[in-house]
Amino acid sequence: MQHKLSNAMRPLLLNAALWLSGVALLFLIKDVIEEVSGPIGGTWIDLTLVLTAYLLFFILDPLQSRVNRHLRKRARRRKAHLEAGSRA
Repeated sequence: MQHKLSNAMRPLLLNAALWLSGVALLFLIKDVIEEVSGPIGGTWIDLTLVLTAYLLFFILDPLQSRVNRHLRKRARRRKAHLEAGSRA
């Protein structure tokens, strides 16, 4: 028997993974900027990084809702297609 995550745990893990990957991308962008333009005074870029990560945290819920709606629609279509195929 395989261990599966509960339905309540999946969105939490998805949100955490999306947020962490977004923050990692922000740090990557910061490193690229520092490579191109040299060392930066730490305050403004760090503040921008923190504020963007904070904003990303609140944008994740609408994104997740949109993805879930798309997945539910796909599941309904697949179920309808399978039911139509079994009737024929």
